[in-house]
Amino acid sequence: MFDNAKKMLIRKAIISASEMSDEGLVSIISRGERFFVRDSTIKKQVESVKKAIMKNTPTVQMARNAMRMLSPKAKEKLVNNLLINTAILGNQKRHTLEEKLGFGLPWFFVISPTAKCNLSCIGCYAGGYQQNEGLPFSEVDRIFTEAKQLGIYFITVSGGEPFIWPKIYDLFKKHDDMYFQVYTNGTMLNKKNAKRLAELGNVAPGISIEGSREETDNRRGAGIYDKVMEAMNNLTEAGVLHGFSVTMTKLNADTLTSDEFYDQMIAKKCSFGWLFQYVPIGRKPDVSLMATPEQRNALRLKVNEVRNTKPIFLGDFWNDGEYVGGCLAGARPGGYFHINCEGDVEPCVFLQFSVDNIRNKHLLDVMESPFFKALRHEQPYNENGNLLMPCALIDNPEILRKIVKKYNAKPSYNSSLDVVTDKEVTAFLDRYSRDFKNITDPVWEEMKGRHKHWKEYWGKLTGEDEKKE
Repeated sequence: MFDNAKKMLIRKAIISASEMSDEGLVSIISRGERFFVRDSTIKKQVESVKKAIMKNTPTVQMARNAMRMLSPKAKEKLVNNLLINTAILGNQKRHTLEEKLGFGLPWFFVISPTAKCNLSCIGCYAGGYQQNEGLPFSEVDRIFTEAKQLGIYFITVSGGEPFIWPKIYDLFKKHDDMYFQVYTNGTMLNKKNAKRLAELGNVAPGISIEGSREETDNRRGAGIYDKVMEAMNNLTEAGVLHGFSVTMTKLNADTLTSDEFYDQMIAKKCSFGWLFQYVPIGRKPDVSLMATPEQRNALRLKVNEVRNTKPIFLGDFWNDGEYVGGCLAGARPGGYFHINCEGDVEPCVFLQFSVDNIRNKHLLDVMESPFFKALRHEQPYNENGNLLMPCALIDNPEILRKIVKKYNAKPSYNSSLDVVTDKEVTAFLDRYSRDFKNITDPVWEEMKGRHKHWKEYWGKLTGEDEKKE
C-alpha cells in the first residue's frame, strides 16, 4: 500500500534534491529503493539513475536546474502528479488492470478539445479540422475521470490553441491530481496567465517555435517569434516548467541541427523540447515542405549528440523508435492515442482516421477497437524490424493504406484522405520511405543487437498476439 507517509518522503527527497550533493542524493535513493522497489527491472532503472547522478549527466543537470526554477506549487505537483501518481501509482493500477483484462494499456493520451486557433500557420497539421465549438467541458471532464480509473494521470492537451478553449483553467484545477503537457503557440501566456499556471502547478506548456526569428515569423506570422520569447520569459519568472515544440521542414533543417538553437532554448529555461517532422496533412498539405530523408537522419544524430552534452530533455517523435519500441500509436502499452475536437478517436495525432467516437463509448472500449488492434498487431511495420523508421504514415505507408481500407476508417476531414488515396502524395511517400530505408537499414543492422528485448514486447501488444520475429 502506498500511503501518505511514503508520498511525503518521496516528495521531500525530490524537492530537496536540487541542492543535495551527489553522494547524499544517491544515498537517499538507495534507502527508498530498499523500502519501495521490488521489481527487478525497476531496480536496474534505479541503478542507472544513481550512476547518472554520480556522473552528473546533462539530464541530471537539467532536473536540478528545473527544480531550482519552479514555484513551490509547481514542484509539489511535478512530484505528486507526474512522478508519484503517473509513474508509480498509475503504473501499479494499469498493471493490475492488465492482468484482469488480458491486454496492456497506454500511459497517456492526447486530447484536442478545440480546433480554433488565433494563428494560421503554414501547413498546420491540425488545420484541416472544423473550427467549431469543440468538446464541451462535461465531456472532457468525464474522459479525464475515466482515465484515472484506468491508471492514466498524464494528459497532453493540443489543438487548435488550447488556451482559447473555455474553462481550460477550471479543468486543470478540478483534476489537480493529474499532470498536463500543453502544446501552445504561446501568444496567450502573458504574465497573468503564467502566474495562474504557477499557482496550479500541474501544467507544463510546450511552446511552438520554428527555429530562428525569420523561420518562425515566416511560418507563424509576423511578430510571433517575439511573442514566444516573451511567453518563455513570463513562465520562467512565474516558476512554471516549460519547453519548446518544433517541426522540421526542408526550410529550417539547418537551424535544427545547429548548437545555437538548443543553446538558445536552454538559455530561455526550457527543460524539454519535442521535435516533429512536417508531414502532408492538415492545412493545404504540401509534400515539398517535408524534410529530406538525409535531413531527418541528420536531426537524429544531432538530437543524440545534444542529449549527451546539453542539460535539456529532448524527444524526437519520428526518430526515437529505437528507445520506445517503434510506433506509439493505437493505444499500445506504453503508447498513446488522440481524441480530436469532434470526439473522434484517432490512433495518432498524425493518423487522422477513426472508427469510434468518445461521446458514445467508454475510454476503455475505444482503446480496444479492431482498428487499433490491427495497428498494434502489425508492429514492427517492416520486415527487418527497423525501429529507426517506425511510422505507418511516412516510413511504412502501405500499412496505413491497408488498415484504413480494411476497417473503412473515417477520415477526420476531406483532405486527410490524401495520404492514402492521392496519387501524387502516395507516390511521394513511397519514394521517401524507400530513400529513408536505404539510409537507415545499414545503421539498424549495426545497432539491432541492442534492441532484442522489443521482439518479446511486440508479441504482447494485444492479448491474443503471437510473438513476432
